Amino acid sequence: MVTVSSATTAPSSLFPLMNCGTPTNDIYSIGCVATGFSPSSITFKWTDSSESPLTDFVQYPSVQSGGAYIGVSQLRVSKNEWGKSEYFRCSVEHPGGKKTTVINKQPVSVSLLSAPIGNTQYLMCMIEDLAVVEVTVTWKKNDKEVEGPTPTVGLQPSGLYSASSLLKVNNTDWNNKVKYSCVVQHQGQNPTIKTISKTEPLTVTLNPPSVKKVFLDNQAVLDCVIAGTDQNTVAGTTITWQVNGKDETEKIVESKDNLNSRVSTLTIDQTRWTNVNKVQCSAKKSGEVTPVIQDISFTKGSRAPSVSVHLLPEEDTKKEGDVTLVCLVVSPSLCDVYIMWKEDRSEYQDGVTSPPQKTPEGNYSVTSVFTIKKNKWEGNSVFTCAVKHGLDNNTAPQERSVSKSMANILLTEPEAGFALSCTDNVEDEFGSLWSTTSSFIILFLLSLTYSTVLSLVKVLTPLILRDCRLLMKAIGSCKVTILNKIIIYEVFN
Repeated sequence: MVTVSSATTAPSSLFPLMNCGTPTNDIYSIGCVATGFSPSSITFKWTDSSESPLTDFVQYPSVQSGGAYIGVSQLRVSKNEWGKSEYFRCSVEHPGGKKTTVINKQPVSVSLLSAPIGNTQYLMCMIEDLAVVEVTVTWKKNDKEVEGPTPTVGLQPSGLYSASSLLKVNNTDWNNKVKYSCVVQHQGQNPTIKTISKTEPLTVTLNPPSVKKVFLDNQAVLDCVIAGTDQNTVAGTTITWQVNGKDETEKIVESKDNLNSRVSTLTIDQTRWTNVNKVQCSAKKSGEVTPVIQDISFTKGSRAPSVSVHLLPEEDTKKEGDVTLVCLVVSPSLCDVYIMWKEDRSEYQDGVTSPPQKTPEGNYSVTSVFTIKKNKWEGNSVFTCAVKHGLDNNTAPQERSVSKSMANILLTEPEAGFALSCTDNVEDEFGSLWSTTSSFIILFLLSLTYSTVLSLVKVLTPLILRDCRLLMKAIGSCKVTILNKIIIYEVFN
């Protein structure tokens, strides 16, 4: 003899199905689904929020699925019943146990915005996701009801309705921070209330990328600081980012500076940063249409800049015992430049970096000044100027190094400067007598004169500087380069 028995299993889940769109013939339909029960026998019951039973429902036969059963019930609710009840309750009874779920009516979405038009302030109450056309909008001024316009209702693509009500308010009342409220009632639900009043202005500060982060972490980190005198205004402000005109949502971290300010930080990796031209931070106060916007534009340039390091003469240094180094970065086009310094193999340090300046030749130059103690310079430490620019997505910066021993190889006169270049803005009355042709003849003769004396460069440096000054007074400026035992004079008109 064989005995067959089946276990009794209560419903594992019970979840609601909400009516979407508008009701058909003023009848709403909501559903209830029970799953995971066995055997198939199950009973559905419906009640409203007052626990009164509802009888206009259908229970469909249970359907087997994977060794268990699924049961469905559909309730029909009249428009009148729908408006009276705050929610509906679905219950199931099964040999294995009971379950209950509550179906809440879909709440409406209400927003209250303010906008100045000329010398008048307007308040707009916007209501979305209305199940039916009927909606009541009441306006209040400091909790006292005031007359307002009848709301305008329209059909949304989803099949639900939207409505709006526009209230014109007195500028004096608005400036005195009078509170205005929009009260929305729909389908017998509890009223939805939105309140607004004039708030204190916000300040938005967008800080450029930290140079250290660009160097050490190969990423650009930008801080957007939101500040205001009213703590609630600051707390209720929405902060958004855009990069190259598109919304940015990733790698954003927010922190509180204090009760009156918030900081939103955006991080962009080095590879992507080379393609960023504009970053924008927007802050919109709750209930306002127009945000406060700050943006920064970045110029990448057409090609990599040139980098050189110069030693400032001691007589030009304000403090005794100090040595001043100047890193000069020159680019044919405007571009973003990040400059750091380091001593030997130590960590990067900040210098004093100037904004880009346009030169008479049409180039753009950026200088960074780095001051060190003379004993470090005398100790023959190597000082390096490291440069990253917006066009380059490589992790390694351009570097130019200098030390006292390097300077001594090239210099015998302190006034000459580190790069053996000399310029003078003093015009000579004989300068106009020189032509471009004669200048090149002199350069050729001078090159022949010094072509065989590379080993005596220290001795000849004063002579080179003298010739450079002669050319400088006649033409404008000159630069000396020694290459393959040939002294090359570059002349700039």
